[in-house]
Amino acid sequence: MMTKAAEKAMEALTQRVFERDRTDPEERDSTTDFAFEFIVWLRANGWNHIPPAATPAPPAPPNGLHGAAIARHALAQIGKGDSDGR
Repeated sequence: MMTKAAEKAMEALTQRVFERDRTDPEERDSTTDFAFEFIVWLRANGWNHIPPAATPAPPAPPNGLHGAAIARHALAQIGKGDSDGR
């Protein structure tokens, strides 16, 4: 399902491409100019490009532990249990 804004942008681009295709090749704007004009039109109609969020860094291992030592530490914590013998 498309938003009204997306439908409006798609219709505008379709119309511009249709008109551009019907123009003589010698009279056509460059593809860069065509794209620039459309981006300007999108911005004038409220579109604002928001770049994707950066991916978070992977979690850091516990201080001082590396490799198999992390697993040994986790197993030791599980093995301790509560003071009531659980």
